[in-house]
Amino acid sequence: MNGRYAKRTERKGLPFNPVSPKRAGELKKQIIETGNYLARRQYHAALAGNISARLSRNLLLCTRHRADLGDLGPDDIVLCDMAGNSLQNKIVPTSELDMHRAAYEERKDVGAVIHSHPPAATAFAATSTPLDALMLPEMVVSLGPVALVPYATPGTKELAECLRHFLQAHDGFLLENHGALTVGRDLREAAFRMDLLEHNAQITLLARQLGKPFVLKPEELEALMEIRRRVQQRRNS
Repeated sequence: MNGRYAKRTERKGLPFNPVSPKRAGELKKQIIETGNYLARRQYHAALAGNISARLSRNLLLCTRHRADLGDLGPDDIVLCDMAGNSLQNKIVPTSELDMHRAAYEERKDVGAVIHSHPPAATAFAATSTPLDALMLPEMVVSLGPVALVPYATPGTKELAECLRHFLQAHDGFLLENHGALTVGRDLREAAFRMDLLEHNAQITLLARQLGKPFVLKPEELEALMEIRRRVQQRRNS
């Protein structure tokens, strides 16, 4: 696998970063476990949703087109280069790979991307409702503001370009009339953030039924964002 890719990248004049089969196997296992986790949480239905993880500077692993995230096997995980080309014959990557690629291109700190359809968060996306009415302290520090990405046809480069505009400032995204997307340093963090996004959506719905959601003052929000920045700096140091 690595030898064939090395020859292809050398012909294109690209640097090649060798990846051990053990590392690729471990990451495939993590993607399968993440798909099972999302299924248990009921964050996707039928063949919706997709997962990817950065394998090296030039390589990523992603779920194949029309994969069942709740019943993934090793053959459902596709090796691709960062241009979106499948490096495994006859295995087609998810049709929404361009969204994932945009995240990796814009954010060198991103090591995993999850796209799913958690019910409450997707309801906000389907009604073009920003998920910013209720800013719980834990949500601000651990997830940050959630972006509402304007609608574009799923699976198109247009949607990837719409997402690109929000990637530098956000880790969680509502895709208008589509679903949700989160990024993380690894699959665990990306899944954790998907949980936070959906939890925030559920609490916001309940809070609106009970009364007007609590709104943080600008200075209160900034204080929480400063805590978030410090946490991220410690992680990156």
